[in-house]
Amino acid sequence: MKLPAYLLVMVLLFKSVLLSSQTCDSVRACDCAAKDLSPSGIMLGHEHPKGIWKISYRYMSMMMDGNLSGTTKVDDNFVFNKYIMSPQNMRMDMHMVMAMYGVTNRLSLMAMFNYNASSMNMNSLPGTMNMTMNGSGGMMSSNNSNTMSSKTSGLGDTKLYAVYSIINHNVHHILLSGGISLPTGSIQMKGKSDDMMYPSQRFPYMMQMGSGTFDFMPGITYLLKQNKASLSAQITSVIRPFNNSLNYRLGNEFTFNVWSAYRWFPWVSSSVRIEGSSVGAINGYDPSLYGVLEPSATSLNYGGQIVKSYLGLNFYLNRGWLKNNKLSVEYGMPVYQNVNGVQLALKSTIYAGWMISF
Repeated sequence: MKLPAYLLVMVLLFKSVLLSSQTCDSVRACDCAAKDLSPSGIMLGHEHPKGIWKISYRYMSMMMDGNLSGTTKVDDNFVFNKYIMSPQNMRMDMHMVMAMYGVTNRLSLMAMFNYNASSMNMNSLPGTMNMTMNGSGGMMSSNNSNTMSSKTSGLGDTKLYAVYSIINHNVHHILLSGGISLPTGSIQMKGKSDDMMYPSQRFPYMMQMGSGTFDFMPGITYLLKQNKASLSAQITSVIRPFNNSLNYRLGNEFTFNVWSAYRWFPWVSSSVRIEGSSVGAINGYDPSLYGVLEPSATSLNYGGQIVKSYLGLNFYLNRGWLKNNKLSVEYGMPVYQNVNGVQLALKSTIYAGWMISF
């Protein structure tokens, strides 16, 4: 995909312009990057020094495979009892560009822009022709293939944050964060005119680029830093009080993270992280979706609880043009899943990031 390379070039150009227009305190910038032991999948995990910029690119890839009903794995025959199509697997990629600035030693501001891409493969009910959509409900059309694919991509919702450190001690740190999500991601993604499932019709909720609503994102983080080790606990949330233009809203989200990291050498640290999250069901529904076509077209098949475990590595680069850079990677797998209705099961999550401080 060309987009990540494009974003990295933009980051480098932005850095070069700023460095050429002002004098940077390289010691403070180096300290900022070197002291950040937070895993790749953690945002807003530490305070940011006054006058220091942090520009970062983060990539997330989520793989789903097979279906769950509650906590139980189910096969295609179970899904075909209610739906014409059974999802097989799905991949969701997100490319995030973030800029953070320390207004004071306690207050930091951050903006995040992202580009999303999703693809899903499904099998149709054997012995039947495949269902396609029209404006009044559905129509039948023949198709020799038993497998269908859907793909969407586009800009996601824009997120703005403020982070304030209420305790900024050498060892103990407590941060309050507040954010707002702007509905810049489309909820009108449609299939092409020759799409067998959604010809010129809107895709289901999980294939859309955003929520379509203004959302609020409060959170709190505790961080303990001592010598070469860090320990942190964080609670974040997404509160969605408003319906979007299609008269539905995604469920509220609550996430708890606890992680520990240790710096083995000046150039590398490792981390262990546990993440638990609870997501509410969708309130309302998109009236254009034909609910029996496949599980993700039904608003009841969203939300649930999941616990994931992660292992991560951070690399600190402090030579030449890579001075004050941090590279990070993190891999996670679910240890518990309990979904509402029938949903694809999460298989793995990968984070990778590049951070520049100056």
